[in-house]
Amino acid sequence: MAKETKTKSKWTIGATFWNKLMFALMGVFMFFLIGFVENQHANRTVKSTQVHINYEADNYFVDEEDILRTLTMNDADQIVGKKYRDIELKNLELRLESIKFVEDAQISTDHKGTLMVEIVQSKPIARIVNQNSPHAYIGSNATALSTSDKFTSRVLIIDGPFAPKLMKENYLLTDSTGSKYFQLIQFIDKSEHWKKMISQITLQANGNVIMLPQIGDYEIQFGKPDDIENKFKKIDMFFKDILPSKGWDAYKTVNVSFHNQIVCE
Repeated sequence: MAKETKTKSKWTIGATFWNKLMFALMGVFMFFLIGFVENQHANRTVKSTQVHINYEADNYFVDEEDILRTLTMNDADQIVGKKYRDIELKNLELRLESIKFVEDAQISTDHKGTLMVEIVQSKPIARIVNQNSPHAYIGSNATALSTSDKFTSRVLIIDGPFAPKLMKENYLLTDSTGSKYFQLIQFIDKSEHWKKMISQITLQANGNVIMLPQIGDYEIQFGKPDDIENKFKKIDMFFKDILPSKGWDAYKTVNVSFHNQIVCE
């Protein structure tokens, strides 16, 4: 009985050894296989470039020609014909993201020799109109975007002496006051109702907001960009309860800047 147990023990040790050896050999094989596949892929040559641009937001600030021109640095750095191993994809992505209306660029390659480019455009949500300086857009990521000769986006118009401050770098992101103006712009942009109802906002020298509706010859005095949701509830009440009974031309100003009040004159 002891001899049989001893034999089984030796068999178990031997089986464990061979199992470990087999797994080790499989690991080495997989390592070389992955290396072989990666080497084969790296030696492939770019045969074509495929560009996809998101036009979901109906923005057409960049097209395939713009992307290819920047990608190849105006043909100074031809991509087609290069081997994959000679291409730094991250550098190409950064090159494309230098285009003012490109928010994100992702580049990948496939086994057929195709360089695939995915472009996400910046989405303008407002347009700043200045009398004495270039116009600019405000993007959905709170960055200022210069306008384009190729396409004009139909978005909320912002003017007035305070408006140029919104174009300062990171003002809408890092400044406590600037972030409130951005919250106001976002509130309008994210509501299909208010995008249809409000056509323009004017920022006075003291920072107060005046809104101009799409319909009617009156202005909405909003005050500072605070208590935004409650102020829009009062504007909504004005549209639904007061205007139908008084008429669209009954008032010249509607003031919702006071707490729990709507002052119509």
